[in-house]
Amino acid sequence: MSDVKNGDVEFGKEPAGDNKKKIAMIGGIVAAVVVALFVIISLISGGYKSPIKNYFNGLQKCNSKTYLKAFPEFMKDDLEDKYTDEYLEKKKDNAEDTYGDKVKYSYKVIDKTKLSKDELKDSKKALEKLYKDEKINLKEGYQVCVKVTIKGSDKKATSYETFVVYKLNGKWVTFPSSL
Repeated sequence: MSDVKNGDVEFGKEPAGDNKKKIAMIGGIVAAVVVALFVIISLISGGYKSPIKNYFNGLQKCNSKTYLKAFPEFMKDDLEDKYTDEYLEKKKDNAEDTYGDKVKYSYKVIDKTKLSKDELKDSKKALEKLYKDEKINLKEGYQVCVKVTIKGSDKKATSYETFVVYKLNGKWVTFPSSL
């Protein structure tokens, strides 16, 4: 092998001690950046709370596009005919009849319980029965207790709702209560 030099590194020979340290430092920095990106992406995606957030944001804004983000992509064709902007506006109008003008929805996650492997398996079987052509991969899920407050100009009410959320094919979703 020839001793061709390129800068301080000779090809075909072991790097000098300083270069080993530089390579180790660069490897550590790259690993730290990858971990930081993973954490940031996880925080941005919202995790198991994201379908609940989409549900209430869509409801508040009467925006069916946002509302439907709470549900699996393969259900959108079935759901978008029912959960239209007009449907959500009617729901808000009904709430204003009860609570007064300027109705606001707020929510807070109170508790969550991780679904067992058996519960995930049962849910997967039920979905596969309804959606035979779809790939159903449930990795985890939670039963989430949410404190919901509806406040209008005349009065407000608080209730507790239960959402079941799943990590389906890599995305957190919930299902309409009609399923």
